[in-house]
Amino acid sequence: MNYALLDNKPILLLPETYNRIPFWRMAARQDQVRCPACASALRLIAGISFEPYFAHPEEADCPILQNDGADSTAWLQTLDETAATAFQAAIRKETSIDLGQAYIAGQSTQDASNSGSQAGTDNAELAFPTDQAGMSQAAPSTEDDDSVMIGSFRMPKKRTIGSNAAPSPPPPKPPIFRKRFTPKKSIQHLLEQKRDEPLHPGQQLAVDTTDGPLLILAGAGSGKTRVMTARTAYLIRECGVEPKQILVVTFTTKAADEIRQRIARQLPPHQARELIAGTFHSIFYRMLMHHQPDRWDQQRLLKKDWQKWRLLRETGALLGHDDLIALKENDMQEALGIVSRWKNEYLLPHDVAYREADSAAEKRAQALYPIYEATKRKHNWFDFDDMLLGCYEMLREDKQLLQRYQNRITHVMIDEFQDINRIQYETVKLLAAPQNNLCVIGDDDQSIYGFRGSDPQYILGFTNDFPQAKSITLEVNYRSHASIVSLGYSLIGHNRARWAKECLSFHSEEGDTYLFEPEDEEEQASRIVDEILHRREQGAILGECAVLYRTNESARPILERLSEAGIAFHYTQEEDSFYQRQTVRWTLHYLRLALNPDDTDALKEILPTLYISAEMWNVLRSQAILEDIPILHVLPQLTQLKPYQRKHLQAVTEILAAAKDCPPAQALELIYEDGKLRDYLKKRARDREDGRERWSDELQQILAAAKRHSTVSDFLAYIQQMAQKEKEWRTQRPLPEEAVHVLSIHRAKGLEYDHVFLPDLVEGALPHEYTLDELRKGVNAALEEERRLLYVAITRARHSLSIGIPRERFGRKTRASRFIAEMGR
Repeated sequence: MNYALLDNKPILLLPETYNRIPFWRMAARQDQVRCPACASALRLIAGISFEPYFAHPEEADCPILQNDGADSTAWLQTLDETAATAFQAAIRKETSIDLGQAYIAGQSTQDASNSGSQAGTDNAELAFPTDQAGMSQAAPSTEDDDSVMIGSFRMPKKRTIGSNAAPSPPPPKPPIFRKRFTPKKSIQHLLEQKRDEPLHPGQQLAVDTTDGPLLILAGAGSGKTRVMTARTAYLIRECGVEPKQILVVTFTTKAADEIRQRIARQLPPHQARELIAGTFHSIFYRMLMHHQPDRWDQQRLLKKDWQKWRLLRETGALLGHDDLIALKENDMQEALGIVSRWKNEYLLPHDVAYREADSAAEKRAQALYPIYEATKRKHNWFDFDDMLLGCYEMLREDKQLLQRYQNRITHVMIDEFQDINRIQYETVKLLAAPQNNLCVIGDDDQSIYGFRGSDPQYILGFTNDFPQAKSITLEVNYRSHASIVSLGYSLIGHNRARWAKECLSFHSEEGDTYLFEPEDEEEQASRIVDEILHRREQGAILGECAVLYRTNESARPILERLSEAGIAFHYTQEEDSFYQRQTVRWTLHYLRLALNPDDTDALKEILPTLYISAEMWNVLRSQAILEDIPILHVLPQLTQLKPYQRKHLQAVTEILAAAKDCPPAQALELIYEDGKLRDYLKKRARDREDGRERWSDELQQILAAAKRHSTVSDFLAYIQQMAQKEKEWRTQRPLPEEAVHVLSIHRAKGLEYDHVFLPDLVEGALPHEYTLDELRKGVNAALEEERRLLYVAITRARHSLSIGIPRERFGRKTRASRFIAEMGR
């Protein structure tokens, strides 16, 4: 049903009032939204593919539910005449926002004689939409003056002077609750192929072409793995090639296992076992272990960045390099990431020593690179990148060993060739020579790993390296419904550095493609979760639903809403817990002090933000004990501080005393601004020469989360619950079909789901802010990779795709991603 009572005042869900959904949702969470017939607390359900509605609890016994609201209208007698008339008309669908007008008009006399309680005013504001001035949209305007003051002159509003007068700006567009997203370009369906045919002509041609270099351009969902499996079986059964002479390289262990399993269903077991299949790292490492076992002991492998950092610290390698010793963990990881990229491009320390650094991070990487490599060699450690370098150098330097491998391996097949980097490509070319029976399979439109050295130029330039190479395009998408394929095709066509391809859809069904504009990232998460619940009620499997995000910041509200709804999910923690980040910890400790001014742990944590040294802690604690007062109240009394410091600390004490009884969002604003926490964090970032605004985004994320709670104590209890659940997320392993998948777009590469949700499709998120910075410098390559990244995300979906465009993100107004206009209308 689309009507309810909020504090005994009617509210109605209609397009004109959908902008109130976040407020009504919060009120419903606090059991303030009630059924006018049975007084049950109602939930507000607002997903994506359906109109929002108020829902009764499962055990409710309501006449509206029993009779669909048609005849059971006795509950109307409990309302005043105006409200009852409005509800009757609403049920008959004879009114829209007039319900609010009728109620306000009917209540005006009563309100005037009722001493105007503040609570009533607040509730009315919550129940009805308001414009920017805070007045009810339903209230008629009493302004009859059609003139405007310009300086000391009064000019008519409706009269223009001269022909160049600027027209009045159009009113802001209302948010899109949900609309179908129509692709700009429609693709054709594959009509001639029968569904029971194992391979279409293009796939069959790829299987039959076995000699010489071959480039297979395999679009998203085009049956790439099927072709690789069929081609491998064809080489063995029809061409007489021994399985141990075929090298199949994939980019993930999962893909290698899938190839083996499919081969095992088509070939005798002993032949399937002899096939050489695996990732670059696994195959190259086996070669190194076989020929140089002492150098490549697996116990000496540095798998994680923290292990690399610990090696540098504990060996004293950074002594004398004060600029590197002072690096924070995030800065060190960023520098090590750049070093990894250089190694994959086969750029050694002397190659990068004198090149001009593009950023402070690259400058740090230049200083760190030779120290890191020397330390590893001295202590006999190695990392994953060293496996690739080591294998390439071993084969290049040992000609006899290389010839042995070339004689044994007669056919090489490389999957996901668009993601190859220079060191991998150079090694493959060595192994494939001189026969060059090298088959590379990939899609240049899905090259998304530039940050680790992958370059689409290798697949784009393959026919230049091998002029005799044949090219085959697999153009039929078997995965996605037609409108999803068309959206992806419309988008990726804007890239210039790509192979031109035609695209066909195997499915004639259009599928569901939606755009929706929630108020902010919190409401976006709530709507996605409501849609997932709705899909489950319609028979969907949770494991076929996926939320794909560009940056980790997008995941937090979605994970929290899923957890609140009791929905299991798969999520790989890719960085520290949000609530354990320093900025977040400081903010929450301020709130804890507001509730308990004697919380010693909280005060000790925030001392740096008050410019009080750690040495003062014992003085504070001793004085609090001597005077028997809360430790927070000691701050303004510290005689060791300068007068202006004591004045600020007195202000902080008063702010926290006031914040205790404020809504949490208002309390946070007091702490940020009047308490100067924002100023401290800004200065801290400037002193560390950290140009990133992550701290600001984190403050705004906490603020957005706080708006969903009415008291500070409720909010802190919620935070504690979420922090505990975050620990469970790291260990829980639900069955794949019983849990929603929440993962980055990069991790989703190669996967597919029935229902895909893409949050935060706004400028600065996708495309990423880094990409926009590169674009301002005139560099277009990063934007093309972001476009490929979105193309990958879109083509993960089989049946439905929902794209979120929050109107506000991290407290800032947003602009829809430029990619929206490129791919649809």
